Amino acid sequence: MKPRWHANKGFTLVELLVASTVMTIVLTSVCGVYFTVARGWERQQGEADALGATSRACARLNDYISQAVSATVLTRFRANDTLAVNLPADTANGGIYVPTWNGSTFTCRSGNWIVFYLSDTSGSYSRQGDILWAATMSWTNFPSSVVPGQSWSLERAGGPGRITPLSTLQFQLTSDTKPKVTVAVSSSYKLNGTYKSLSLTTAVCLRNAP
Repeated sequence: MKPRWHANKGFTLVELLVASTVMTIVLTSVCGVYFTVARGWERQQGEADALGATSRACARLNDYISQAVSATVLTRFRANDTLAVNLPADTANGGIYVPTWNGSTFTCRSGNWIVFYLSDTSGSYSRQGDILWAATMSWTNFPSSVVPGQSWSLERAGGPGRITPLSTLQFQLTSDTKPKVTVAVSSSYKLNGTYKSLSLTTAVCLRNAP
């Protein structure tokens, strides 16, 4: 009589332990790669957002500062965190600044004052925030005379949108042959549970200053 062989339909304990160990090693490797890629993406995205915000802030501030007749650095919550610029008076159609002859030189007439600062979505001059705001103002009853420019600072169809997130904004006014404003702006982003900061600095001459 021939012996009957029965097929082994299960795994031994040793085989299960070996399979479990191999699976653990594979999953650990996969998870390690995943978290490495995720951290890399988080860092790149954070740096891109911060660089975009600081670059746009410097570019837009440059447009106004370079045209200004004069500038004044102010302090709200931090030293020198606000800038007021006096734009030339517009005396021609099409928004062209026309200087006048004054003695032996051409000079621009004093026009509107614009103030730049960081605030929240309300744009209030008395609030802190991470959005760059521009506001019209006059020195009479200042700072209650500050009127936030909603169309300048907030998102709208066809517009540039908010410049955010910005963590600090600081100005320094110096004078050589022409007054110069140095703008230092920074933006923070979260990486691995901690905050990193990216800063950008630019110096702009007031070309219409007397």
